Amino acid sequence: MRPVTMKLWIFKSYLFGFIIVVTSGFVLEGSQTSYAQFRKWNAGLNGSLELEFKTDQPNGLLLYTDDGGTYDFFEIKLVEGALRLRYNLGGGAQILTVGRDLNDGHWHKVQVQRNVERTSLTVDGVTQSRSSRGKEFQFGRLSSNSDVYVGGMPSWYNTKLTLLALPSVIFEPRFGGAIRNLVYADEEGGLPRRQEMKMTEFKVN
Repeated sequence: MRPVTMKLWIFKSYLFGFIIVVTSGFVLEGSQTSYAQFRKWNAGLNGSLELEFKTDQPNGLLLYTDDGGTYDFFEIKLVEGALRLRYNLGGGAQILTVGRDLNDGHWHKVQVQRNVERTSLTVDGVTQSRSSRGKEFQFGRLSSNSDVYVGGMPSWYNTKLTLLALPSVIFEPRFGGAIRNLVYADEEGGLPRRQEMKMTEFKVN
């Protein structure tokens, strides 16, 4: 078991930067190579996503996913201690901001809820909602949507910005802190469940 554990940590260091995995979540150091990657979020028309975080840093990218580079995206980040959700469902970018002084080193719960054209952001029980413009509110296509990235973006996107619906996300400061209980449905008709980091390239000889 000990050699397998060593290989697992070497893999994580290579792919994600420095990550400490704990029983209830993981810690990202916020370096230029640190991030975590999860399966696609089936946001659909009525999808939901939630997570908990704690940090002492006022700025940082918490989560990003998009439709593969066309229009639709969800970006959750800390901006001067407030949580900001920026998203597009094809009718133009919208912004929701909730909370303040969230970089206090305590756990905070974040929820994003879709309801056709209406999207809600809830932080510690406080909710802001907004309706999108347009006629079609489906979030991309599950087959071509990106994975869910937490804490930062993979460096290979630097040379493939056309694959991002929001190219500026690559320049956002990375999140340094702890994440736990990332919950969403990752398949058609699936029930929300706690997600685990993708390690598709990890092989044990």
